[in-house]
Amino acid sequence: MAGTKPTSCADYHVAWICPVADIELLPARLMLDEEYPTPLYDTHYDENTYVCGTISGHAVVVATCPPGETGNVNAGRLTGSMFKTFPNIRMAVLVGIGGGIPGLAVSEDSLENVHLGDVVVGWPGDGKPACVYHERGRWKVDGQFEMVGTMGNPDWRLTNALGFLAVDYEMGKTTFEDQLARLQRSKSKKKFTRPRLKHDKLFKTTYRHAGDYRSNCTTCDPSELVQRPQRSEEEQHTLVFHRGRIATGNAVIHDGELRDQIRARCDGALCVEMEAAGVDANRRCLVIRGISNYADSHKSDMWRSYAAGNAAAPQSFVGRTTQLAQLSTHISLQGCHRLAIYGLGGCGKTALALEAAYRAGEQQPAHAIFWVPAVSRESFEQAYREIGRLLRIPGITGAKADVKQLVKARLSDEGFGQWLMVVDNADDVDVLFEVVGEGRSGDRLIDYLPHSRKGSIVFTTRTRKAAIDLAENNVIVLGELSEREALEMVRTRLILEQQYQVEDEVTVREFLGMLAFLALAIVQAVAFINRNDSTLSGYIRLYRASEEEAGKLLSKEFKDQSRYEEIENAIATTWYISFEQIQKHDKVAAGYLSFMACTTNNNIPLSMLPIEGSEVEQIEAIGTLKAYTFITERQPQADRHKAQEQQEHSLKSTAAFNVHPLVHLAMQGWLKAHDQWFGWAERTMMRLVEVLSLGEIRLRKSWMPYLPHATCVADIHEILESEGRLTLLKQVGRWEHVLGRDRAAEKAHRHVLKRQESTLGKEHVETLASMSMLAHTLCGQGKYAEAEVIDRETLALREKVSGKEHPDTITSMTHLAQALGGQGKYAEAEAMHRETLALREKVLGHEHPDTLASMSNLALVLDKQGKYEEAEAMNRQTLARRENVLGPEHPDTLTSVYYLAHLLAKQHRVDESLLLYQRASAGYDTALRKGHPTVLVCDQHYADLCATQEQRRPACSPSTLDSGAVTSTSKRSRLSRGLAKIGIKSLKH
Repeated sequence: MAGTKPTSCADYHVAWICPVADIELLPARLMLDEEYPTPLYDTHYDENTYVCGTISGHAVVVATCPPGETGNVNAGRLTGSMFKTFPNIRMAVLVGIGGGIPGLAVSEDSLENVHLGDVVVGWPGDGKPACVYHERGRWKVDGQFEMVGTMGNPDWRLTNALGFLAVDYEMGKTTFEDQLARLQRSKSKKKFTRPRLKHDKLFKTTYRHAGDYRSNCTTCDPSELVQRPQRSEEEQHTLVFHRGRIATGNAVIHDGELRDQIRARCDGALCVEMEAAGVDANRRCLVIRGISNYADSHKSDMWRSYAAGNAAAPQSFVGRTTQLAQLSTHISLQGCHRLAIYGLGGCGKTALALEAAYRAGEQQPAHAIFWVPAVSRESFEQAYREIGRLLRIPGITGAKADVKQLVKARLSDEGFGQWLMVVDNADDVDVLFEVVGEGRSGDRLIDYLPHSRKGSIVFTTRTRKAAIDLAENNVIVLGELSEREALEMVRTRLILEQQYQVEDEVTVREFLGMLAFLALAIVQAVAFINRNDSTLSGYIRLYRASEEEAGKLLSKEFKDQSRYEEIENAIATTWYISFEQIQKHDKVAAGYLSFMACTTNNNIPLSMLPIEGSEVEQIEAIGTLKAYTFITERQPQADRHKAQEQQEHSLKSTAAFNVHPLVHLAMQGWLKAHDQWFGWAERTMMRLVEVLSLGEIRLRKSWMPYLPHATCVADIHEILESEGRLTLLKQVGRWEHVLGRDRAAEKAHRHVLKRQESTLGKEHVETLASMSMLAHTLCGQGKYAEAEVIDRETLALREKVSGKEHPDTITSMTHLAQALGGQGKYAEAEAMHRETLALREKVLGHEHPDTLASMSNLALVLDKQGKYEEAEAMNRQTLARRENVLGPEHPDTLTSVYYLAHLLAKQHRVDESLLLYQRASAGYDTALRKGHPTVLVCDQHYADLCATQEQRRPACSPSTLDSGAVTSTSKRSRLSRGLAKIGIKSLKH
């Protein structure tokens, strides 16, 4: 119906009855989004006059009694012909004013007490009727009145909607303020202006009004007023709703004592009126009454118009267009179809299913719609009992009635007609699939779901596994909100005074991105802002202050009457429930998630996870976490084609996952709350030490993906004093240096050294190793003077502790020589390199990698002094040995190639140099990461040489160059220009 202009009486599905024409008709008409001409109907039979239009896409017909002809009899006469003229009315609402019935005792909560201007909605929430006919019954000889007049409960969808509407109002999502603004803008706005609080007077039951009726109690004794808690200034200007019982009769009540008798007779009724029974005789209706008086002798007309205006307000759903279309198609199909909606807890599955159910009722009025919470077995069975009573199934109220079987049989009977059942929160499959009892007496709830070609079942669940079990491949995955949808959610839920904040697009985007566009997280955050009169930017600041503060915000409970009592409302607590289900059913998955909570939340390699259970159990564990949408699998684009060719056994080395950022934060909170954080942090740390120690320099993929996680774990406060942390930091420093990230390496080595000096002493082997590594990383950053000081101290201590010829001592000599060379002290550096080379040849042999490193270092310092012939001879000898010992593609071999190329270029042997540069550059592309300092320097020198050669091209013979070198000339020239643009004009090794 939404979006289509109604043209006939059959197109209208909602009836709005406002019995008092002079008070209640005007606000009803002002609530209409659009008014349409009333369709033609038989005026000989139907003497009523109607107003037709739409509200939020719903086709609504409004009817009222003639002036002065109110009451149950006239309401019955009005609606009797109305429901025949408009045959497809599915929902009826009776909206107007009524008399308030104060509670037996005054509540300390000012909002619990009924005041003038409040709204009472007939509500069957306690299992008793929403409305009762207080005059229908039997007077007994003992003076007791036995009441027998009860009315049918309102339409199922309307009572379902009330819960959601209540919480939407508390969170600022409703459009009540906008609707009331229409009344304020009308010509009769004075009618709908709230009277001053001094006119809201409740007198004691036995105290009668004094003076003229129009005196507004100015002459009544103020000492006879009932003392009630005052509402705050904000509360005085807030719409207050009460859900409870409404009493209906045939006469206006002007007597406080009679009013209190009605309250006692009607199980604590909150309101009394005189039209509901007449409407109910023709169609069940939802009764909404604005309180205009206290049904006593002090009755005044001052509050009538304001109360009538407060009694009217609609609500609408925004977004999820694609998913709603899928659901609509599913529901309209013939055959007993099952469909499941699954997604991360808090993404809005229930709201989507509810909106789909409402729209199904509008588009297919013949559909019966049932809502079954599957939070627990008890909630499922309670819903079936209510369905049975609603359908008046024979025998349903019997003490021994098999309620579930009776409901199943009724709905499975195709004679019943079309129906839709929503089984909500089917997260724990044990609730539906667990066998209760033994033998033939045992049953499963899943077996009591009805089956009919005229019925459909929609499940909502947090897990894909449950969705597949319940609906096979008929599933809808519900993800995060789009930016537009999320913005609209913020806009509609912020209270009116906070609406200005949505104009700050940058802040709103940051707020939504921080909450990952997750519906419940946004609702929770906005509720916090509304409740504390805060701002979006203030919430962002609190959230980003620390992980602890963010965790507190995500765990903050808030009132949400649309959610089941068994379910917590805070987004973090929602996930805690899911995690506890995972712990119950999949221990390996629970361990994986706890492990991931200690690392960063992005790019977590499968190979890094602790080895637990069998391979099948590991696969199932990952499947469980993916099914709950806690993690998502990722794979680098460049590696996807390779992954298809890999064997099953090698898949573990490439698969990686992201944890949802809010889940990651919430999981940390759960571990801390359950005293498991330290244990998992220690375990994660030791696993990272293990996997990093197995890395090979040439195979970056064997260690590089673990490095960000190692850095993250090393910073966990609770393990700062752990011995294992030192081992981890050593690994971090080592691999950061290999990547050329010497600043990060320096930080790690300084932490380790400081701790070792205090615990092991200055001369301990481990302490000296850390001093040496620290000095080496300082050299890598050009901090040669500081490095020289540390290297000299390290060398002296190592000579003392280990002796002159110990490999560690020789390493210190090497580092010191490099620090000297970096400062231009080439002669001293050369002497030390020669001494180092001699010692290594003696101790390690001529072909040991460290000996070859000393040869390379000596060649480099000879080059720096212009001793090109000796440097070239040394470089060629080093290159030959490295090719033989390490292989042609080893990074050290490529370095020798690069050094030789650079040396030849200095001697103007360009052609030979270009070929060597090409080989080094191509090799570095795979052997070292992009952006590594050595790669950048090599590429810079290569580019400079290519540029020079390009200028000389007319005098050069292309045949003297390798085709690859010529082709790459322009590429290297572009590289040179590109480096210059980012500030790298020249790089020196």
